[in-house]
Amino acid sequence: MTCHTTTSRAIAGVALLLLAGCGAHPPTVPSDAGPSTGAPGTAAVLPPEGTMAADPDGAVPAVPTRADPAAVAAATRFVQAWARPGLPAGRWLAGVQPLAIPAYAEQLTTVDPANVPASRVTGPGRVFSAVTDRMEVDVPTDAGVLRVTVVRSGGRWLVATIGRREGAGTP
Repeated sequence: MTCHTTTSRAIAGVALLLLAGCGAHPPTVPSDAGPSTGAPGTAAVLPPEGTMAADPDGAVPAVPTRADPAAVAAATRFVQAWARPGLPAGRWLAGVQPLAIPAYAEQLTTVDPANVPASRVTGPGRVFSAVTDRMEVDVPTDAGVLRVTVVRSGGRWLVATIGRREGAGTP
């Protein structure tokens, strides 16, 4: 066997090992910084041992970080403003748009608040995953748990998306 063949097989083997963990949820590690309520259980997510979480374009690896209480507060504040189905559309929109990134704020113009299934937040938000400028926060409501993605923009945390947490029922 030539050196070139051995090197190619070694590179292929390393690539397979790195890809093996891509489909699994990464383990969580408790952080010292709890949510804005001071409740324990906030977590920073670390990639599976021996792998690195990749940026969507694959350019720069995402760096796991400690949960930021300000991110949890921003996600919770957004859900509190969002979960008001009784408001007129203009007033509802005025409450949620300033808390979202511009692209998502624009999408919110299509929402009829009467169709929002939740009417209140029922507990503290908890970080599901955290990297430097992006965190996913689970916020419980009276209609189920919502997963809110917040991103750091202009020195503050803004909502980029909101959806039902996988396996959490219908919000």
